[in-house]
Amino acid sequence: MGQGHQPDPRRGTRPAWTVAAALSFLGLSVCGCASFWDDVVTNRNRDIKGYFMPPDRLEVIRDSTDGAKRGRALAGLEEPLEHGGTQEQQEQFLRFLTVAALNDKESLCRLGAIRALGKWKDPRAVRILEDAYLQRLPFAPEINVIVRQQVLASLEETGHSEARHLLIKAARQPNATGSFHERQQVLDERLSAIRGLAKFKQFDATETLLHILETEKDVALRDRAHESLRTVTGKNLPAEAAPWREFLHSDTKPPEPGLIQRVVGWVRSP
Repeated sequence: MGQGHQPDPRRGTRPAWTVAAALSFLGLSVCGCASFWDDVVTNRNRDIKGYFMPPDRLEVIRDSTDGAKRGRALAGLEEPLEHGGTQEQQEQFLRFLTVAALNDKESLCRLGAIRALGKWKDPRAVRILEDAYLQRLPFAPEINVIVRQQVLASLEETGHSEARHLLIKAARQPNATGSFHERQQVLDERLSAIRGLAKFKQFDATETLLHILETEKDVALRDRAHESLRTVTGKNLPAEAAPWREFLHSDTKPPEPGLIQRVVGWVRSP
C-alpha cells in the first residue's frame, strides 16, 4: 500500500473552503439554493436565523470574529451619500472599507471591502483599490491572485476615469516567465484588465487595446483586446490592427483641403 496523498507542508493548514468562499465573492459560485447551502455548510458558526434576519452590518464589522460574516457585511456597505446618508457616515464607512481592504488579516474581509468599493462613486475608492493591488499581499498565492483580480474588477465597475490608469498598467505588464501557475496568473490578470478597459473611451485606454492587438502573440489576449475595442467604440471591425489604427487615428489627421483652400494656396504659392 502506498502512503497516499500527503499535504505539502509549505502550503500550511488553510481550511479547504477558503478558495471556494473567495470565489463566491467574485460571483463565480452557483446561485440560488446551492449558494445558500454552500454558505451554511462552509461556516460552522452559521446562525440560521441570522441568515434570514441579518444583523446590523456595522455591528458585525466591529464585533464579529467570523471572517465570512464580516466579509459579507463589508461587501454590503453602500455609499451613504448615494443613498440619502450623511457626510459623517460617508467618512465612517470609508474608514471601515479602507482598513479592511488594505490591512485585514482575513482574505474574505479584504475581498468584501474591495468588492464594495467598486460600487462607490467617491474618487477616493479608486485610490484605495490601487493601493490594494500594488501592495504585497500576505495570503497564499492562489488567494492573492483572487484578491488582485477582484481589485481589477472593482476598478472596472467604478467607471471612474482615474481607474483606467491601473488597468492600463496591468494590461501592459509583461508576461511571466516562471512556472506554469505564475504565467497563468499574470495572463488572467491581463485578461481581466483588458476586459475592464472596455469601459473607458480615453485615448490612452484605446491605444493600449490597439497596442495589444498589434503586438501580442497570445491569441487570448488579442481576442480580448479586439472584443474590448468593439465594445468601447461600437464598431465591428476585423481582429486586425491596421483597420483599428486607421479608425482610432482618423480624427487626428488634418482634413483634406477643399477647392477654395487649394485655390488660395495655389495663388499664394511663389
